[in-house]
Formats: sequence, C-alpha cells, structure tokens
Amino acid sequence: MTLRHRFSLRSFAIAGILGLTASSAAVLGATAPASAAKIGMSCEVPVLGAKAFAVDITTNAPANAAPGSSFAPRITSKMTVPADLADLMRGLLGANAISGEIQATVLVDGAPVVTTVTVPRTAVPASGAVLLTGTGQLPAIPAGPAGGRHTLAAGAQNVTMTLFKPGTDPGQPFPITCAPAAGQNATVSTYTVRATSTTKAAASYNAKKRKATVSATVASSPAAAGTITFKLKRGAKTVKTVKATVRGGKAVATFKKLTKGKHTVTATYGGSTAVLPSTGTAKLKVR
Repeated sequence: MTLRHRFSLRSFAIAGILGLTASSAAVLGATAPASAAKIGMSCEVPVLGAKAFAVDITTNAPANAAPGSSFAPRITSKMTVPADLADLMRGLLGANAISGEIQATVLVDGAPVVTTVTVPRTAVPASGAVLLTGTGQLPAIPAGPAGGRHTLAAGAQNVTMTLFKPGTDPGQPFPITCAPAAGQNATVSTYTVRATSTTKAAASYNAKKRKATVSATVASSPAAAGTITFKLKRGAKTVKTVKATVRGGKAVATFKKLTKGKHTVTATYGGSTAVLPSTGTAKLKVR
C-alpha cells in the first residue's frame, strides 16, 4: 500500500526547509492507506516560504485483523527532497549528510498513538534530489471485537532533524512541528475486524429423482451470515452456479437434469462484515 502526501510548509528559513525534509517523512510515518489519498500538512518551518514535498509510505498493517488480536505495523516512509532544496543544503548550508527523528502521532479512532520514525544518516549526493527513507513501528493496536471497522489518521508530528557538514561536524539539530491542514481528511488507513471461517461441502445424488443435493456448513465465531455460491463442474466445464442463503451456519442447493459422470462441487462462502470468506469442495457422481 502506498500513500502520497503533499506537504504545505509555512516559511521561515533555509535551515528550516532542510528540517522539513524529515518532518515530511515523519508525518508519513502513520500507517498505510487503503488508497493513494493526499493529505495537506501545515508545518512550522523557520523562514522560507511554502514548498511542496512528495512522500511515499508503505506499511505491513493488515486490511483485516482477527477478533481479540493486536498488531504493531511497521512503517517505511520515503521522501524526495527536490533538487532546488538539495542545492541549498549543499551550497548555502554546506551539508553533506542528514538524519532525523520524528515523534509521529497516529490517531486510532481518534485516540493518539505516538511512534518514533527514524531517518538514518543519509549522504547528500553531489547533485540532484535527495531521497530520505525513515522507518518506525507503531505500538500494539488492539483489534477489538468482530464486525468493527477502524480508522488510522495522521496527527501532529514533532520532528528533530540533524544536518551534517564535512569533517567532524557533530551535526546541527533543527526542530519543526507539523499538523494536518484545517479541513483535511487525514485518514491514512482503515482496517476491519473479521473472524476466520471454515467451509465444508457435501453432495449426494438421487438417481430416482435425477436430482443432486449439495450443502455447505460454515464454522466461525461469530456465526456466519450471507450467501454461499455453489459451482458444479464436470471436468473443466462449469455446468451450473447457484447461490444460497446461509441459515444457522448452513446453506443447501439442488441441481437437476445432470449428465452422467463425475462432478465437482465448489462451495464458496462470500464472508460478511464480521467473518472472512472460505471455500470447500465435494465430489459428486451422477449415475
């Protein structure tokens, strides 16, 4: 999952813009989004003016989590410092490397969770843009009960960047703060809580009635709801597909006027807001 943010920086100074480089990576730190949305961030940067930065963020946060479980997603954020700003770093400030640490706030259903995103010391190339990569890990997030849908959003970001000059320069720290711009939808990721399920299929044929009866039982907690799709195949050819409603964890369907021979029935449970999909198969011989 990848998220591109555009950060709007409020001006103050050349050193500040360099600090922003990290700040952007911080704000990205939140979590992976379900889609590539754009979030405007307002950052307090020492005198220089508004500037746009492009940031990509990836995370291993799950789209679905098991009820009662917890997960601590790891974050990787990549920010490109535009060539013109990199020129300022190289020329006016004499920087040949940059590092940073960001205290990034992520709002989990509105509740703040803070994590540290670290940008290791990165060499500034002789020309062109500078790519800064920061990584971090959120504290464990409880998934909650089945059926829940939860939102992770970007919050305030406190950034401390360090700029290095050639030689034994210990580096100069530079703090900035960022927050989502007013009126922004700061959502960066959502996840649902859904239980796993197991589907077992069975099939029988009544030669006298020339009718096949197929059934499927879905085991899950909470109980499954929704529909099961039964697909009857003879060899590689699909003979017929029937949908049936799950009641009490079970669904039943019938197939008539079948050709003699060996068939396969695939029962696919489509899942629900609280239960994940699953599939079962059964053999059927039509005599």
